[in-house]
Amino acid sequence: MVSPPTPTVAQLLRRVDHHAHVASFAVGDAWTVLTWADRPELCTDVQAWPLRVREGLRKPHASRLPFTSGWVGWVGYEAGAAVESMPARTSTDQPPLCLWRAEGALCLEHSTGRWHVAGTPDFRGQAHAALTRAASQAEVPLAPPPDTEGPRDGAAYVASVQSILRDIRAGRVYQVNLAWRQTGLRVPDPLGVHLALAEHNPAARGAYLRNGRHVVISNSPELFLRVDGATGRCTSTPIKGTLPHHTGEAGQDQLRADAKEKAELTMIVDLVRSDLGKIAHPGSVVAGARTIRACGDLWHAEQSVVAQLAEGKTGLDAFAACFPPGSVTGAPKVEAMKVIRELEPGPRGAYTGAIGWFGDDGGCHFNVAIRTLEVEGERGSFHVGAGIVADSQPEREWAETLAKGHALRAAIHRGLRRGAA
Repeated sequence: MVSPPTPTVAQLLRRVDHHAHVASFAVGDAWTVLTWADRPELCTDVQAWPLRVREGLRKPHASRLPFTSGWVGWVGYEAGAAVESMPARTSTDQPPLCLWRAEGALCLEHSTGRWHVAGTPDFRGQAHAALTRAASQAEVPLAPPPDTEGPRDGAAYVASVQSILRDIRAGRVYQVNLAWRQTGLRVPDPLGVHLALAEHNPAARGAYLRNGRHVVISNSPELFLRVDGATGRCTSTPIKGTLPHHTGEAGQDQLRADAKEKAELTMIVDLVRSDLGKIAHPGSVVAGARTIRACGDLWHAEQSVVAQLAEGKTGLDAFAACFPPGSVTGAPKVEAMKVIRELEPGPRGAYTGAIGWFGDDGGCHFNVAIRTLEVEGERGSFHVGAGIVADSQPEREWAETLAKGHALRAAIHRGLRRGAA
């Protein structure tokens, strides 16, 4: 255990970002988990990854830390073909899956401000050295992000929403999460973008992952799945319902009362309950109350579903039963994914997959990979989407996607200004 004063996550990330594989995860308000490696075991097989992960899990050491060792990385949307019936993409310009073995972790306990070190002797030595170097560095202030605008022309998106509304009226689906991709972004400093988001628009499930030249930056507020390896308790907290934070209490009241938003979340909660029911002890799946939460520059409505794993089941089994996340596919899930395939022109990559870890203790922790930027070299892209239901208004859904992308665009623009200074 490392005693205060502690270096910030930003300073420490700058010290370890030279490694070939780096991962940093926000774990709600309680922890930040940081790990890295240079030549780890890799899993990139889109079809065989569940078996590879299961075979690669090892005997854990007892610990109260959220993560000490296991597989970390991202499972992209298209990698869901290994665990769910979904239409396949013929090609992708983004890695659909990347998991690697992490043999240690630095865990920041927010309630105490202390860093905890776990792992192999080699990892622990690197971690203590990085902490020492980071503690000796001066803080680097981050400028607030500027206001930015997204694309103005949403005609294609609006037309796709109208197509989904026709499918809903025909009884084909009840809800579809429709996304579009913003491309051609120049991102010379991916770590700077992540740090700007963490400083000015923090997300409860944010993440920074680097696999060589490919970087995934997630500013997600949404918990896809958390499984406690010791107890087998599962939690999923889908989000549905969005308004800008500047709407204040009026926005909260509007979300609470909005019948459309309530129905949208209820459908997805029912889907999550069904998914968790596949691997849960009978009668243990319970949905909590719908709540409104501030998530950076947005208000969101969310609702947690909890369950107890059946005997012999693990976090990997729970992940396979629930993936891809229902909140970013639709209902019924398989048919909604067919509609997505018909209307979205290209693959989603990491977007609407999940980012996190499978622990050696049998647990897991993954976000829903929304508000997620992918960078290859210096070129970046991200998707934003919205859930379409029977009473959706196409122009309003387009406006919602622009609001969801605001923080990412602002952080990217800030990084460009910093680079030009």
